[in-house]
Amino acid sequence: MKLETYISELLYRHECVIVPSLGGFITNYRSAQIHPVSHTFLPPSKTIRFNVKLQKSDGLLCNYIADCEGISFEDAQKKVAHFSNQIQNNLTHKKEAQINGVGLLTKESNGLISFEPDQSVNYLLDAFGLLEIQSPAILRKTKKLSIPGQVASKARNIHTKKALINWRVAAVILPLIGLTSFFSYQKQDAVSDVYENYAYLNPFKERPAALYTPRTPKIEVKENTTKPIVTTTKTEPNTAAILVDESKETQLKFHLIAGCFASELNAQNLVNNLITKGYKSTIIGQNNTGLYRVAFQSFAKKEAALTEMLQIKEIGKSTWLLTQK
Repeated sequence: MKLETYISELLYRHECVIVPSLGGFITNYRSAQIHPVSHTFLPPSKTIRFNVKLQKSDGLLCNYIADCEGISFEDAQKKVAHFSNQIQNNLTHKKEAQINGVGLLTKESNGLISFEPDQSVNYLLDAFGLLEIQSPAILRKTKKLSIPGQVASKARNIHTKKALINWRVAAVILPLIGLTSFFSYQKQDAVSDVYENYAYLNPFKERPAALYTPRTPKIEVKENTTKPIVTTTKTEPNTAAILVDESKETQLKFHLIAGCFASELNAQNLVNNLITKGYKSTIIGQNNTGLYRVAFQSFAKKEAALTEMLQIKEIGKSTWLLTQK
């Protein structure tokens, strides 16, 4: 029946819709709610109530029907009166009358009319599109209330345990500190000697000159002889070790790279060009990708290589330092 649709449409925009000779449907705002049993979040909506005493026509429903169907106001009144008679007839014989989208009217045994709204329709336009959301219940753990005497005893036990742990830690750490101090004091001279032996590994520190320390002569005394026999062992400085170290110091291991080439011929052409400009250029081998590396010049000390690199960059040429072990 179209009249039910008209009533439903008016409930979206008005707070009260009166059906003459039947009663008025009133809407009230209801905020969002949480169902305590199903744990469902319900959006804000309009609740509908029915008042049987509002039977005098205010013209809202009749004017709306006349505008929608293009009929006169009198014809619209006739349609509303016919609709009201049908509802009253159903209440009299069937004891109930269903208005689709609005609710169910029921006639009680005492003659009163009760109304149950249709919960499937939300007439609040601001809540359009908001659906019901169901969420599982949140279980909260309840904390047990402790007696003040028990709390105090627990605190004392914790304090005692912490003090015992601190004493145990101190008993372990203090002997370790004493032993470390003793060994560090005893071994200080030996460690310093080891560091002096390896100090020359620092490329920025000059190695101390080797010192020749002759051995003291040994005196052997033979039995039944009056003259002591003196034997001396002559020690010579380890010249081989010194020569090896000097060769390391003169080794050219700092290279100022001028370019890398896949062709050895191109690399040699750059070497010849740099030699004509006064550089001691050479090819210093290939890198991991097989490119031939050409150096402006190679140096034994890093300081000299860095100084030359700055001079090369000042004249507008690019280079970088390669260190070979």
